[in-house]
Amino acid sequence: MHPTDTETRSPSRLALAAFAAMGSVYFFSYFLRAAVPGTIFNDLQSELGIRASAVAAMGSMFTWIYGGMQIAVGVLADRYGGGRTLLWGGGIMLVGATLFPLAHAVWLAFAARAITGMGASFMYLSLIKELDRLFGHRPFTLWLGIVLAVGYSGGVMATLPFERAAAAFGWRTSLLAVALLLACSLCATALALRRLGRAPRPRQAVRAVRLAEVLGNRASRPLLACSLITFPVAFVMQTVLGKKFLQDFGGLGSSAAAACVLAMTATSACCVAAGGVLPRLFDERRRPLIRIGAALFALATSALLAATLAGAPGWAFPIAFILMAAAGVSLPSSTSAMKELNRPDSVAMSISVMNSLAYIGCGTVGQAGGMILDRFRGAAQVAASGAVIYPRSAYVALFAFLAALAALNLAAAWIVPETRGLQRHAAHDNPEGETP
Repeated sequence: MHPTDTETRSPSRLALAAFAAMGSVYFFSYFLRAAVPGTIFNDLQSELGIRASAVAAMGSMFTWIYGGMQIAVGVLADRYGGGRTLLWGGGIMLVGATLFPLAHAVWLAFAARAITGMGASFMYLSLIKELDRLFGHRPFTLWLGIVLAVGYSGGVMATLPFERAAAAFGWRTSLLAVALLLACSLCATALALRRLGRAPRPRQAVRAVRLAEVLGNRASRPLLACSLITFPVAFVMQTVLGKKFLQDFGGLGSSAAAACVLAMTATSACCVAAGGVLPRLFDERRRPLIRIGAALFALATSALLAATLAGAPGWAFPIAFILMAAAGVSLPSSTSAMKELNRPDSVAMSISVMNSLAYIGCGTVGQAGGMILDRFRGAAQVAASGAVIYPRSAYVALFAFLAALAALNLAAAWIVPETRGLQRHAAHDNPEGETP
Protein backbone atom coordinates (compact mmCIF):
# COMPACT_ATOMS: atom_id res chain seq x y z
CA MET A 1 0.00 0.00 0.00
CA HIS A 2 1.40 3.38 -0.99
CA PRO A 3 1.44 6.09 1.63
CA THR A 4 -0.97 8.90 1.19
CA ASP A 5 0.02 12.52 1.13
CA THR A 6 -1.22 12.99 4.65
CA GLU A 7 1.12 10.22 5.81
CA THR A 8 4.25 11.73 4.31
CA ARG A 9 4.02 15.43 5.04
CA SER A 10 3.01 17.78 7.80
CA PRO A 11 -0.71 18.46 8.25
CA SER A 12 -2.05 21.16 5.96
CA ARG A 13 -3.51 24.37 7.31
CA LEU A 14 -6.92 23.27 6.07
CA ALA A 15 -6.66 19.98 7.98
CA LEU A 16 -5.64 21.83 11.14
CA ALA A 17 -8.48 24.32 10.67
CA ALA A 18 -11.01 21.51 10.22
CA PHE A 19 -9.71 19.72 13.31
CA ALA A 20 -9.85 22.94 15.36
CA ALA A 21 -13.44 23.60 14.24
CA MET A 22 -14.59 20.05 14.99
CA GLY A 23 -12.66 20.13 18.25
CA SER A 24 -14.55 23.26 19.31
CA VAL A 25 -17.87 21.44 18.79
CA TYR A 26 -16.58 18.53 20.88
CA PHE A 27 -15.47 21.06 23.52
CA PHE A 28 -19.02 22.38 23.85
CA SER A 29 -20.48 18.87 23.89
CA TYR A 30 -18.30 18.03 26.90
CA PHE A 31 -19.22 21.35 28.54
CA LEU A 32 -22.94 20.60 28.19
CA ARG A 33 -22.36 17.09 29.53
CA ALA A 34 -20.45 18.32 32.59
CA ALA A 35 -22.20 21.60 33.47
CA VAL A 36 -25.60 20.05 34.18
CA PRO A 37 -26.57 19.12 36.79
CA GLY A 38 -23.50 19.25 39.07
CA THR A 39 -22.52 22.92 38.88
CA ILE A 40 -26.13 24.13 39.28
CA PHE A 41 -27.45 21.21 41.38
CA ASN A 42 -28.97 23.39 44.10
CA ASP A 43 -30.42 25.87 41.57
CA LEU A 44 -32.21 23.13 39.67
CA GLN A 45 -33.48 21.42 42.82
CA SER A 46 -34.89 24.61 44.36
CA GLU A 47 -36.18 26.23 41.14
CA LEU A 48 -37.85 23.14 39.70
CA GLY A 49 -38.88 21.71 43.10
CA ILE A 50 -37.55 18.20 42.47
CA ARG A 51 -35.76 15.55 44.54
CA ALA A 52 -32.03 14.79 44.43
CA SER A 53 -32.67 11.63 42.43
CA ALA A 54 -34.57 13.67 39.83
CA VAL A 55 -31.70 16.16 39.53
CA ALA A 56 -29.25 13.27 39.20
CA ALA A 57 -31.53 11.78 36.54
CA MET A 58 -30.84 14.80 34.32
CA GLY A 59 -27.22 13.69 34.22
CA SER A 60 -28.00 9.97 34.18
CA MET A 61 -30.46 10.22 31.29
CA PHE A 62 -27.93 12.22 29.28
CA THR A 63 -25.19 9.63 29.74
CA TRP A 64 -27.50 6.63 29.25
CA ILE A 65 -28.57 8.02 25.89
CA TYR A 66 -24.96 8.95 25.08
CA GLY A 67 -23.72 5.47 25.92
CA GLY A 68 -26.60 3.67 24.24
CA MET A 69 -25.95 5.54 20.99
CA GLN A 70 -22.23 4.77 20.71
CA ILE A 71 -22.41 1.58 18.66
CA ALA A 72 -24.96 3.09 16.26
CA VAL A 73 -22.81 6.21 15.94
CA GLY A 74 -19.75 4.09 15.17
CA VAL A 75 -21.61 2.31 12.38
CA LEU A 76 -22.94 5.59 10.96
CA ALA A 77 -19.52 7.26 11.11
CA ASP A 78 -17.95 4.30 9.31
CA ARG A 79 -20.68 4.41 6.67
CA TYR A 80 -21.05 8.15 6.05
CA GLY A 81 -17.85 9.69 7.43
CA GLY A 82 -17.13 11.42 10.72
CA GLY A 83 -17.61 14.91 9.30
CA ARG A 84 -21.19 14.26 8.28
CA THR A 85 -22.17 12.54 11.53
CA LEU A 86 -20.53 15.28 13.61
CA LEU A 87 -22.63 17.92 11.85
CA TRP A 88 -25.80 15.83 12.17
CA GLY A 89 -25.21 15.31 15.88
CA GLY A 90 -24.15 18.92 16.38
CA GLY A 91 -27.44 20.17 14.94
CA ILE A 92 -29.44 17.91 17.27
CA MET A 93 -27.28 18.96 20.22
CA LEU A 94 -27.85 22.65 19.43
CA VAL A 95 -31.63 22.16 19.58
CA GLY A 96 -31.41 20.57 23.03
CA ALA A 97 -28.87 23.11 24.30
CA THR A 98 -31.21 25.95 23.31
CA LEU A 99 -34.37 24.37 24.73
CA PHE A 100 -32.96 23.51 28.17
CA PRO A 101 -32.39 27.06 29.49
CA LEU A 102 -35.79 28.07 28.08
CA ALA A 103 -37.59 25.21 29.85
CA HIS A 104 -39.63 26.05 32.98
CA ALA A 105 -41.59 22.79 33.09
CA VAL A 106 -39.80 19.72 34.48
CA TRP A 107 -40.85 17.50 31.55
CA LEU A 108 -39.48 19.97 29.02
CA ALA A 109 -36.18 20.26 30.87
CA PHE A 110 -35.81 16.46 30.77
CA ALA A 111 -36.78 16.35 27.09
CA ALA A 112 -34.17 19.01 26.29
CA ARG A 113 -31.47 17.05 28.12
CA ALA A 114 -32.44 13.90 26.22
CA ILE A 115 -32.13 15.73 22.89
CA THR A 116 -28.79 17.22 23.93
CA GLY A 117 -27.49 13.80 24.96
CA MET A 118 -28.53 12.24 21.66
CA GLY A 119 -26.71 14.93 19.68
CA ALA A 120 -23.61 14.89 21.89
CA SER A 121 -23.28 11.13 21.43
CA PHE A 122 -22.03 11.71 17.87
CA MET A 123 -19.07 13.94 18.78
CA TYR A 124 -16.26 11.74 20.10
CA LEU A 125 -16.39 8.85 17.63
CA SER A 126 -17.02 11.21 14.70
CA LEU A 127 -13.91 13.21 15.58
CA ILE A 128 -11.82 10.05 16.05
CA LYS A 129 -13.06 8.80 12.68
CA GLU A 130 -11.77 11.95 10.94
CA LEU A 131 -8.23 11.81 12.35
CA ASP A 132 -6.82 9.47 9.69
CA ARG A 133 -8.27 11.56 6.87
CA LEU A 134 -6.90 14.79 8.35
CA PHE A 135 -3.46 13.67 9.51
CA GLY A 136 -2.75 10.18 8.20
CA HIS A 137 -1.63 7.30 10.38
CA ARG A 138 -0.22 8.76 13.59
CA PRO A 139 0.51 7.19 17.01
CA PHE A 140 -2.91 6.34 18.40
CA THR A 141 -2.24 7.40 21.98
CA LEU A 142 -0.92 10.80 20.87
CA TRP A 143 -4.08 11.78 18.98
CA LEU A 144 -6.26 10.18 21.63
CA GLY A 145 -4.58 12.38 24.24
CA ILE A 146 -5.16 15.52 22.16
CA VAL A 147 -8.84 14.75 21.60
CA LEU A 148 -9.40 13.89 25.27
CA ALA A 149 -7.61 17.06 26.37
CA VAL A 150 -9.95 19.12 24.18
CA GLY A 151 -12.93 17.45 25.82
CA TYR A 152 -11.65 17.85 29.36
CA SER A 153 -11.05 21.54 28.65
CA GLY A 154 -14.79 21.84 28.13
CA GLY A 155 -15.26 20.07 31.44
CA VAL A 156 -12.94 22.55 33.15
CA MET A 157 -15.00 25.48 31.82
CA ALA A 158 -18.14 23.79 33.15
CA THR A 159 -16.92 24.11 36.75
CA LEU A 160 -15.84 27.42 38.30
CA PRO A 161 -16.08 29.58 35.14
CA PHE A 162 -19.67 28.45 34.56
CA GLU A 163 -20.50 28.79 38.26
CA ARG A 164 -19.24 32.39 38.25
CA ALA A 165 -21.14 33.18 35.04
CA ALA A 166 -24.31 31.65 36.49
CA ALA A 167 -23.90 33.70 39.67
CA ALA A 168 -23.42 36.92 37.68
CA PHE A 169 -25.95 36.46 34.85
CA GLY A 170 -28.08 33.47 35.84
CA TRP A 171 -27.68 29.90 34.65
CA ARG A 172 -30.32 30.26 31.94
CA THR A 173 -28.65 33.27 30.30
CA SER A 174 -25.24 31.63 30.57
CA LEU A 175 -26.42 28.43 28.87
CA LEU A 176 -28.13 30.40 26.10
CA ALA A 177 -24.80 32.12 25.45
CA VAL A 178 -23.14 28.70 25.22
CA ALA A 179 -25.77 27.59 22.69
CA LEU A 180 -24.97 30.67 20.58
CA LEU A 181 -21.24 29.86 20.65
CA LEU A 182 -22.01 26.26 19.72
CA ALA A 183 -23.97 27.50 16.69
CA CYS A 184 -20.93 29.53 15.60
CA SER A 185 -18.68 26.47 15.98
CA LEU A 186 -21.02 24.37 13.86
CA CYS A 187 -21.01 27.01 11.11
CA ALA A 188 -17.21 27.12 11.14
CA THR A 189 -17.05 23.31 11.02
CA ALA A 190 -19.45 23.12 8.09
CA LEU A 191 -17.37 25.65 6.14
CA ALA A 192 -14.07 23.90 6.90
CA LEU A 193 -15.40 20.45 5.97
CA ARG A 194 -16.91 21.82 2.77
CA ARG A 195 -13.49 23.13 1.73
CA LEU A 196 -11.87 19.85 2.75
CA GLY A 197 -14.21 17.81 0.57
CA ARG A 198 -16.32 14.77 1.27
CA ALA A 199 -14.77 11.71 2.87
CA PRO A 200 -14.83 8.56 0.70
CA ARG A 201 -17.48 6.02 1.67
CA PRO A 202 -16.40 2.44 2.44
CA ARG A 203 -17.07 -0.20 -0.18
CA GLN A 204 -18.20 -2.77 2.35
CA ALA A 205 -20.84 -2.33 5.02
CA VAL A 206 -19.90 -2.77 8.68
CA ARG A 207 -20.58 -6.35 9.70
CA ALA A 208 -22.85 -6.89 12.72
CA VAL A 209 -20.79 -9.97 13.61
CA ARG A 210 -17.98 -7.69 14.81
CA LEU A 211 -20.09 -6.68 17.81
CA ALA A 212 -20.51 -10.32 18.81
CA GLU A 213 -16.75 -10.86 18.41
CA VAL A 214 -15.92 -7.94 20.70
CA LEU A 215 -18.43 -8.96 23.38
CA GLY A 216 -17.31 -12.59 23.14
CA ASN A 217 -13.61 -11.77 23.56
CA ARG A 218 -12.71 -13.03 27.03
CA ALA A 219 -9.38 -11.23 27.06
CA SER A 220 -11.03 -7.81 26.88
CA ARG A 221 -13.75 -8.45 29.47
CA PRO A 222 -11.70 -7.12 32.44
CA LEU A 223 -11.26 -3.85 30.54
CA LEU A 224 -14.99 -3.68 29.88
CA ALA A 225 -15.62 -4.22 33.59
CA CYS A 226 -13.21 -1.39 34.44
CA SER A 227 -14.91 0.88 31.90
CA LEU A 228 -18.16 0.49 33.86
CA ILE A 229 -16.52 1.82 37.04
CA THR A 230 -13.38 3.99 36.80
CA PHE A 231 -14.44 6.78 34.46
CA PRO A 232 -18.12 6.69 35.54
CA VAL A 233 -17.37 7.31 39.23
CA ALA A 234 -14.87 10.10 38.50
CA PHE A 235 -17.27 11.67 36.00
CA VAL A 236 -20.18 11.58 38.44
CA MET A 237 -18.08 13.21 41.16
CA GLN A 238 -17.04 15.93 38.70
CA THR A 239 -20.43 16.58 37.15
CA VAL A 240 -23.17 15.52 39.59
CA LEU A 241 -22.29 14.90 43.23
CA GLY A 242 -18.83 16.31 43.98
CA LYS A 243 -19.74 20.00 44.26
CA LYS A 244 -22.93 19.14 46.14
CA PHE A 245 -20.95 17.09 48.69
CA LEU A 246 -18.35 19.80 49.22
CA GLN A 247 -21.10 22.33 49.92
CA ASP A 248 -23.22 20.06 52.14
CA PHE A 249 -20.55 18.32 54.20
CA GLY A 250 -17.30 20.15 53.52
CA GLY A 251 -18.84 23.50 54.41
CA LEU A 252 -17.50 25.19 51.26
CA GLY A 253 -19.28 27.97 49.42
CA SER A 254 -20.52 27.52 45.87
CA SER A 255 -17.49 29.17 44.22
CA ALA A 256 -14.96 27.37 46.46
CA ALA A 257 -16.61 24.00 45.79
CA ALA A 258 -16.65 24.74 42.05
CA ALA A 259 -12.94 25.65 42.22
CA CYS A 260 -12.19 22.26 43.81
CA VAL A 261 -14.07 20.46 41.04
CA LEU A 262 -12.18 22.61 38.51
CA ALA A 263 -8.88 21.45 40.04
CA MET A 264 -10.10 17.85 39.83
CA THR A 265 -11.09 18.19 36.17
CA ALA A 266 -7.87 19.99 35.25
CA THR A 267 -5.89 17.22 36.97
CA SER A 268 -7.82 14.65 34.95
CA ALA A 269 -6.93 16.48 31.72
CA CYS A 270 -3.23 16.61 32.62
CA CYS A 271 -3.12 12.96 33.70
CA VAL A 272 -4.93 11.76 30.58
CA ALA A 273 -2.45 13.68 28.43
CA ALA A 274 0.47 12.24 30.41
CA GLY A 275 -1.05 8.77 30.08
CA GLY A 276 -0.54 8.98 26.34
CA VAL A 277 3.23 9.40 26.76
CA LEU A 278 4.09 7.34 29.86
CA PRO A 279 3.73 3.89 28.24
CA ARG A 280 7.08 4.56 26.54
CA LEU A 281 8.72 4.45 29.99
CA PHE A 282 7.23 0.98 30.52
CA ASP A 283 8.42 -0.48 27.20
CA GLU A 284 4.92 0.06 25.74
CA ARG A 285 3.36 -2.11 28.41
CA ARG A 286 -0.26 -1.24 29.19
CA ARG A 287 -0.88 -3.14 32.40
CA PRO A 288 1.37 -1.12 34.80
CA LEU A 289 -0.53 2.13 34.18
CA ILE A 290 -3.89 0.35 34.27
CA ARG A 291 -3.00 -1.10 37.68
CA ILE A 292 -1.61 2.20 38.96
CA GLY A 293 -4.82 3.96 37.95
CA ALA A 294 -6.97 1.33 39.68
CA ALA A 295 -4.86 1.57 42.86
CA LEU A 296 -5.14 5.38 42.93
CA PHE A 297 -8.87 5.10 42.39
CA ALA A 298 -9.28 2.63 45.29
CA LEU A 299 -7.15 4.84 47.53
CA ALA A 300 -9.25 7.90 46.68
CA THR A 301 -12.62 6.30 47.43
CA SER A 302 -11.29 4.78 50.66
CA ALA A 303 -9.93 8.17 51.73
CA LEU A 304 -13.30 9.83 51.04
CA LEU A 305 -15.09 7.20 53.13
CA ALA A 306 -12.60 7.41 56.00
CA ALA A 307 -12.56 11.23 56.02
CA THR A 308 -16.36 11.40 56.02
CA LEU A 309 -16.60 8.91 58.89
CA ALA A 310 -13.99 10.89 60.85
CA GLY A 311 -15.67 14.24 60.17
CA ALA A 312 -12.51 15.66 58.57
CA PRO A 313 -12.34 19.38 57.74
CA GLY A 314 -13.42 20.58 54.30
CA TRP A 315 -9.89 21.06 52.95
CA ALA A 316 -9.15 17.32 53.29
CA PHE A 317 -11.65 16.21 50.66
CA PRO A 318 -10.18 17.99 47.61
CA ILE A 319 -7.01 15.92 48.16
CA ALA A 320 -9.04 12.75 47.67
CA PHE A 321 -10.69 14.33 44.63
CA ILE A 322 -7.25 14.96 43.13
CA LEU A 323 -6.24 11.33 43.77
CA MET A 324 -9.36 10.15 41.96
CA ALA A 325 -8.60 12.45 39.04
CA ALA A 326 -5.02 11.13 38.85
CA ALA A 327 -6.46 7.67 38.12
CA GLY A 328 -7.21 9.05 34.65
CA VAL A 329 -3.57 8.35 33.76
CA SER A 330 -4.74 4.81 32.91
CA LEU A 331 -7.38 5.79 30.31
CA PRO A 332 -5.13 5.96 27.20
CA SER A 333 -3.54 2.62 28.11
CA SER A 334 -6.95 1.03 28.70
CA THR A 335 -8.27 2.27 25.36
CA SER A 336 -5.10 1.19 23.55
CA ALA A 337 -5.23 -2.24 25.19
CA MET A 338 -8.86 -2.62 24.11
CA LYS A 339 -7.83 -1.78 20.56
CA GLU A 340 -4.93 -4.24 20.66
CA LEU A 341 -6.85 -7.11 22.25
CA ASN A 342 -9.37 -7.21 19.42
CA ARG A 343 -9.09 -7.99 15.72
CA PRO A 344 -7.71 -5.21 13.48
CA ASP A 345 -11.00 -5.01 11.58
CA SER A 346 -12.93 -4.58 14.86
CA VAL A 347 -10.99 -1.63 16.29
CA ALA A 348 -13.74 0.95 15.80
CA MET A 349 -16.37 -1.42 17.16
CA SER A 350 -14.27 -2.35 20.21
CA ILE A 351 -13.73 1.29 21.17
CA SER A 352 -17.40 2.14 20.66
CA VAL A 353 -18.40 -0.77 22.94
CA MET A 354 -15.98 0.42 25.62
CA ASN A 355 -17.21 4.01 25.33
CA SER A 356 -20.81 2.85 25.40
CA LEU A 357 -20.36 0.91 28.63
CA ALA A 358 -18.46 3.81 30.22
CA TYR A 359 -21.34 6.23 29.73
CA ILE A 360 -24.00 3.71 30.66
CA GLY A 361 -21.96 3.33 33.85
CA CYS A 362 -21.97 7.12 34.32
CA GLY A 363 -25.76 7.20 34.26
CA THR A 364 -26.10 4.18 36.53
CA VAL A 365 -23.63 5.40 39.17
CA GLY A 366 -25.10 8.92 39.11
CA GLN A 367 -28.64 7.67 39.51
CA ALA A 368 -27.64 5.29 42.31
CA GLY A 369 -25.94 8.20 44.08
CA GLY A 370 -29.08 10.34 43.84
CA MET A 371 -31.22 7.51 45.18
CA ILE A 372 -28.84 7.03 48.13
CA LEU A 373 -29.18 10.71 49.04
CA ASP A 374 -32.97 10.51 48.76
CA ARG A 375 -33.01 7.69 51.32
CA PHE A 376 -31.77 10.23 53.87
CA ARG A 377 -34.14 13.07 52.84
CA GLY A 378 -35.96 12.84 56.19
CA ALA A 379 -32.79 13.83 58.07
CA ALA A 380 -31.85 16.59 55.64
CA GLN A 381 -32.10 20.32 56.29
CA VAL A 382 -33.53 22.92 53.94
CA ALA A 383 -31.50 26.13 53.63
CA ALA A 384 -33.05 29.58 53.24
CA SER A 385 -32.20 29.42 49.54
CA GLY A 386 -34.26 26.24 49.19
CA ALA A 387 -31.22 23.99 48.81
CA VAL A 388 -31.49 20.59 50.54
CA ILE A 389 -28.48 19.79 52.76
CA TYR A 390 -28.02 16.06 53.31
CA PRO A 391 -26.54 14.59 56.53
CA ARG A 392 -23.19 12.88 57.00
CA SER A 393 -24.82 9.44 57.07
CA ALA A 394 -26.00 9.97 53.48
CA TYR A 395 -22.47 10.59 52.26
CA VAL A 396 -21.04 7.72 54.32
CA ALA A 397 -23.46 5.42 52.50
CA LEU A 398 -22.53 6.99 49.16
CA PHE A 399 -18.78 6.59 49.63
CA ALA A 400 -19.16 3.04 50.99
CA PHE A 401 -20.92 2.22 47.70
CA LEU A 402 -18.14 3.86 45.66
CA ALA A 403 -15.42 2.12 47.69
CA ALA A 404 -17.03 -1.26 46.97
CA LEU A 405 -17.05 -0.44 43.26
CA ALA A 406 -13.38 0.58 43.47
CA ALA A 407 -12.49 -2.80 45.01
CA LEU A 408 -14.17 -4.61 42.10
CA ASN A 409 -12.36 -2.32 39.67
CA LEU A 410 -8.99 -3.10 41.25
CA ALA A 411 -9.63 -6.84 40.97
CA ALA A 412 -10.55 -6.51 37.28
CA ALA A 413 -7.55 -4.28 36.50
CA TRP A 414 -5.19 -6.84 37.97
CA ILE A 415 -6.15 -9.52 35.43
CA VAL A 416 -6.06 -7.35 32.29
CA PRO A 417 -3.83 -9.13 29.71
CA GLU A 418 -0.60 -7.46 28.63
CA THR A 419 -0.23 -6.51 24.95
CA ARG A 420 3.05 -4.52 24.88
CA GLY A 421 1.53 -2.35 22.17
CA LEU A 422 1.07 -5.25 19.73
CA GLN A 423 -2.16 -6.10 17.92
CA ARG A 424 -3.45 -9.50 18.95
CA HIS A 425 -5.21 -10.85 15.89
CA ALA A 426 -7.04 -13.61 17.72
CA ALA A 427 -7.15 -12.56 21.35
CA HIS A 428 -10.32 -14.56 21.98
CA ASP A 429 -8.46 -17.75 21.02
CA ASN A 430 -5.72 -17.14 23.60
CA PRO A 431 -7.43 -16.73 26.98
CA GLU A 432 -4.23 -17.00 28.99
CA GLY A 433 -3.33 -13.40 28.19
CA GLU A 434 0.08 -14.07 26.59
CA THR A 435 1.03 -12.07 23.52
CA PRO A 436 1.62 -14.39 20.53
